[in-house]
Amino acid sequence: MCRHVLPTAVLVFLAALICAPALATAQTPAMFSNLANPALGMNALFSGQAARNLDQPYGLQFDAAEISLNSVVDPYWTLVSNIVFTPDGVDPEEVWVRSTNIPAIQLKLGKLRGTFGKHGLLHTHAFPFIEAPVVMANTIGEEGFKDAGMEASWLTPLPWFSELTGGVYQALAADADHPLDFGSTRHDNVPYLGHLKNEFDLNAATTLELGQSILQGRGADGNRHAAYGANVTFRNVPPRSSNQHGWILQGEYIQKGSSAGGNYVREQDGGYASFQYRLSQIWWMGIRGEQARKSFTDFLVDDSGAPIPGTVHRASANLAWTPTEFSFVRLEYSHASADGGIHRSDDRLMVQMSYTIGYHPAHAY
Repeated sequence: MCRHVLPTAVLVFLAALICAPALATAQTPAMFSNLANPALGMNALFSGQAARNLDQPYGLQFDAAEISLNSVVDPYWTLVSNIVFTPDGVDPEEVWVRSTNIPAIQLKLGKLRGTFGKHGLLHTHAFPFIEAPVVMANTIGEEGFKDAGMEASWLTPLPWFSELTGGVYQALAADADHPLDFGSTRHDNVPYLGHLKNEFDLNAATTLELGQSILQGRGADGNRHAAYGANVTFRNVPPRSSNQHGWILQGEYIQKGSSAGGNYVREQDGGYASFQYRLSQIWWMGIRGEQARKSFTDFLVDDSGAPIPGTVHRASANLAWTPTEFSFVRLEYSHASADGGIHRSDDRLMVQMSYTIGYHPAHAY
């Protein structure tokens, strides 16, 4: 009987050897493909503007293309990156890693968007209105505070959602993207941030969010420079018609200032209040009112074209067609007035188009 069993075993063994390379060849590309290829997405943003008080032609323009790369690094970290291409060049807007295995605490390390306020957490194509509030560019930056650093967020054990975030960042001097001056070369100049976010369920459809923020560092002049913010958001999403109806009521205040000789000086401040309403599955409308003091805007200039600080008031209204979550076309009108010793007014009509392909992470809630 052994003479009959042995050949059968040998044949099975030989067959396994012959098939193994084929199986490995079939499995290896798929395995390496899943490990090596991050989730990839891209957004393209276009706009057009007609503003009679600006010294520029009317017409459409390319604003930005944003490529998103996201992937698990290992069981401990996830890497997130957003690379933005604009007519002015290429900007690695965000490149950071996030911890995934620390209970109740999340670490972020790299070049990141600081957790300050509400509007400052949004990418440009996620703005609820085409233009950012005037106060943004004069306090923490039109697209929020972006800098290299580290943040730690702690989900507190309170019975409602309560998150406390602290961060430290690279000391940078003021420029067009960083209105806050953190340019001191002193060794103790480590700009820091604090943010507290609380959310409450008011009923099955409505939530209330309250947020407070502080951002502080030492400027090139040796003085303390800081920004303070507070925001409130009511969000209504009916459980039975979440893709048909709903609304968002939001307000935010931001102040920028500095301290010299123990005295605090308010430099710029302002805020906005906005209301967005979902008309149907594909239509949204919104209105916003805002005020910014001692601030600069593109239409308040002197006879030579130099910007003048002043108090700016602006009202905006828009209508957006959003056939899917991957695209929208938005039409917006705004009226503004400003007074900095010279009174100026501004009316403009704008259109914006956004298109996204592939993977794109969820926007800040």
